[in-house]
Amino acid sequence: MLEAPKPVRKSNKEETMGTPSTEQAYRDQVATINNNASQLARHIIDPQMDNGEIITDSAARNEAIIQSLDGSIFDNAGEMSKMVAGSAANAVRHYHSMHGEMPSAELMSSMHNSIENMLDPNTENPHLRAILDSAGDGSMSASEGIIQRNRMVALVVPVQLMMITNDMVTHIPANYNKSEIFRINRVAGSTFGDLSEGDLIDVDFNGQYASMDQRHEIGSGDGTAVDFSFDIAAKAKAMPFVKGKVRILVDRMPVGGDDGKGGIFGKFTDADGDTVTFTGTVNYQVGQLAVKFSKAPKTGIEIHTIADISIEKDPSLIPTVEHEMVSYELFPHESALVSSNSIQSQFTGKREYNIDIAGMQLATARNLMAADKDRKRLNDIYFYAKGEKTFDLTIPSGLSYRQHYEMIQTTLLAISTELMNRTKRSGLVGVVAGREASRVLKSLGAPHMVYAPNYRQLPQPHYVGTVFGYKFKEDPHMADPWRVLCYAKGREHGDAGYVAGDAISAINYAHSIGRNLKHENTLYELAYRDLHPHNGRDWFMWLRFTPQ
Repeated sequence: MLEAPKPVRKSNKEETMGTPSTEQAYRDQVATINNNASQLARHIIDPQMDNGEIITDSAARNEAIIQSLDGSIFDNAGEMSKMVAGSAANAVRHYHSMHGEMPSAELMSSMHNSIENMLDPNTENPHLRAILDSAGDGSMSASEGIIQRNRMVALVVPVQLMMITNDMVTHIPANYNKSEIFRINRVAGSTFGDLSEGDLIDVDFNGQYASMDQRHEIGSGDGTAVDFSFDIAAKAKAMPFVKGKVRILVDRMPVGGDDGKGGIFGKFTDADGDTVTFTGTVNYQVGQLAVKFSKAPKTGIEIHTIADISIEKDPSLIPTVEHEMVSYELFPHESALVSSNSIQSQFTGKREYNIDIAGMQLATARNLMAADKDRKRLNDIYFYAKGEKTFDLTIPSGLSYRQHYEMIQTTLLAISTELMNRTKRSGLVGVVAGREASRVLKSLGAPHMVYAPNYRQLPQPHYVGTVFGYKFKEDPHMADPWRVLCYAKGREHGDAGYVAGDAISAINYAHSIGRNLKHENTLYELAYRDLHPHNGRDWFMWLRFTPQ
């Protein structure tokens, strides 16, 4: 159900401003993510499931959730723990219904961390203690403060899962003072095959490294030379060959080899129809050979050898893969929003219209802050996106609009290839379209465009479904309505262009009423939202439709 981060991969030495770190630090962070995700899933996902399917009986489902809460992070919500956990479970169920999958381990861990920070009554951090104690006009031990806090905690999971940027960012364990993000690289630990020690092993590597049957070019014919030699030490270092496993190839065809006793023999027919023979010797101990042809190979004819390296004679030759990593420190950013109303308006609203003005103001501020969180990430990503491709919507003569619009897929595939080449981790995963661009994509219809269950267009950034198999979101407020943001995201922790995480989700400061007879609440939040310090811009790219 949960998409746990996969085993760590690493890369070569890079020019970065990060700090060299240890592999253990990264593994500790991944372990923390998996542990936090598992703990939260134990209470809001697992109780809802039966044999991999969500339980349809709501009463049985709710009872299972309640039974799982003993000893959980929700315990500190007291009598409201059932409400907080139930709200989270409902949000997860809705997310699964819409996306067809459960939230990722990264996202689950981030939500767990935020809930834990907000509900922990024994935090030793004075700054966090001061924040929490201020909520609800007094100590968090006061009833009003606890109720206000618990209501805010109940919104953590629903608000997070409603955001469309979750699969565009990497979520980190969000500490309230600073956190660390890692860049992992995989490198060759040995000089062997086509790699030298320290070379990057990534998606671009397409050579020989782990294979013991190594192929190398001995030389190329020029029409006159008959003697050719090869020393593997010139490629790496002296390596013993396995007797009986040395072959000679002429024009890429096997035509001879060794006899297991140090001799080399073979023959072939050249372009003139002449039979050409060759003999030679091989030094198995150090990986050297020499061959002599009875007739000079013609110009351009390649001569290769394939020889098996004997790791039985020298086990130290077994190639190794090592990992290098750089860590970056990130610091959280504050958000704050005040809602206020006069005492007179509060009394009048309650008396004449039965409206809770104070509650309405607080709810408005809360909803605005939640929406602002998503918009802030989106606007940052729009700002950082690098490069653009275009697609002309003008329909060529002889084509229907549908035939022409289907060619958008070709442009998206080109963008996917470019994102893969940039990031070395992932191609295109999803798109966020402006209002007009979204209309174009929706017009494709099935099977290219598939709506999310019960889809309704909204006046805010929202999830639409999939287009050509990519996740499709709409932002009706995008500055250029004809643009489409294209983004990549890898499968491993840290493989994204933007870093996010809530240290403290929105929590309320209830202020005392002053001489101005104003009732005020301040919502305060502490969160991470930054471009990935390594190569963040490389994960985002634009597509723009040119209107007819």
